[in-house]
Amino acid sequence: MTSDTRGTAPAAELAPDTGLENDPDTGPVDGPVVGGPEPTPHGRRGPLPLGVRQALPGLVILVAVVQIARPVGDPDTFWHLAAGDRLRETWTFNGPDPWSTMSTQPWRLHEWLPELLMSVVQQFLGLPGVAWLLPLGGAAIGLTLWRATRPRASLLASAAVTSVALVAMSQSLSLRPHLLSFAFAVAFTAAWLRSAADARPRWWLVPVTWVWACTHGMWFFGVVIGVVALLGIALDRAVTRRQWLRLALVPLASLAAAAVTPTGPELLLSPFAVNETTQYIEEWMPPSLRQPGFLAFLALAGAVVLVWARARHRARWTDILLVGLAIGLALLYSRTVAVGAAVIAPVAAATIQGLLPPDREPVTRREVGLTVGLAALGLLVAALILPTRAAVPTWGANDLDTPLSALPQGTVVCNDYGVGGWLIWRHPNVRPTIDGRVEVYATGHVKEHLDFERAAPAWQAYVRRTGCTYALLTKGQPVIEALTEQAQWTVVQRGSEYVLLRAPR
Repeated sequence: MTSDTRGTAPAAELAPDTGLENDPDTGPVDGPVVGGPEPTPHGRRGPLPLGVRQALPGLVILVAVVQIARPVGDPDTFWHLAAGDRLRETWTFNGPDPWSTMSTQPWRLHEWLPELLMSVVQQFLGLPGVAWLLPLGGAAIGLTLWRATRPRASLLASAAVTSVALVAMSQSLSLRPHLLSFAFAVAFTAAWLRSAADARPRWWLVPVTWVWACTHGMWFFGVVIGVVALLGIALDRAVTRRQWLRLALVPLASLAAAAVTPTGPELLLSPFAVNETTQYIEEWMPPSLRQPGFLAFLALAGAVVLVWARARHRARWTDILLVGLAIGLALLYSRTVAVGAAVIAPVAAATIQGLLPPDREPVTRREVGLTVGLAALGLLVAALILPTRAAVPTWGANDLDTPLSALPQGTVVCNDYGVGGWLIWRHPNVRPTIDGRVEVYATGHVKEHLDFERAAPAWQAYVRRTGCTYALLTKGQPVIEALTEQAQWTVVQRGSEYVLLRAPR
């Protein structure tokens, strides 16, 4: 960071130095240049005809959208639906948990915007309409990746990075509010890269942070991206002190915006609410090399590091620190691999472009039309196939609806962890002992529940403490045999995947 007497360096000097020719378009350009002249003869060069290359980004998004057009099958989708329904009934954002008798923490709707949307869509379009929101989220992520990478790379490089990034996110592309976090992370990273190049603060990040904070608990990553970028900008000495301080107001104002959502200032502490229970949840475990998404991320990160290692000059600190953040996120949890892919994608596009001829194609109306049009075509195909494919969810004890509906109001059910959210949504007459909202349960309760499922010593204490008189468990769980043989529980009905049991009377 320089003194106040220095001006901003030219854009060409601020562009990442990969040891190849710099391109000013990777600097201060705020988005695709649309409506300009058609590509020059240089832009027509390439291994594929220009028309095919212009269709590539849209084709990538179309394929991704159609591939994720499937029935509702994420166990957490159901309690999000129930949360949206309850919000429409009460317009209460904080308060006691209305569903489980075993929760001990306040229930806060810090993801209320998408939950509200899901509830409204379900009312008018049913489950197929809710299922369509997953392809819609996939299209939003794909278009954001294209929007962030295309000004920094050619059509081929942009399409390649978008494809690999979507594969890296694939394990997390499920019908939950976190879908929007991936799109926001891409947009915030691209915005800070532009600010690093032209020293202009992107004030729109502040209201978008408010929206993100009403959407998903990963909203704070937007602030983290800004702080990391600010550190890189300071190390690059690319702006004056006054310019840097002005840029620093953006994450500060973003924090203030997050504090005034309907959930209240307590939202600022929500990212830390699940820390104590992450050790029991699979998606909060470190990633594995057996996960294709993690391998795709490693390929993207490896390409960036390899190019930098072979370059004649060091890359900008801003790029280095953002890539370091992305790698750290991807190594931390399986759940955050997708966020790492979102952060690294814009940097990877510009870095890989450094290996290609500098005369990349300008963005034209034809490319924009093809990209948006093909994404819309994918959404149309999804809308046509989902009414017959997604009328019934692929998760939950759907073939046990009749006996579960017949249980008295307020019946406490010792349930399999994964089916708790489905019970909340489908059978409001029962009270599950656990569900996917682990932040509302004490850590000890989560551990005792897992011991109960395994029929570990003292599992009977869990039954007594919860007061459950019925159990809905997955076939083959050890506790089923323990309940029937040791505690004389009886089987009410067996479904294809679950068993409903009743305590002795």
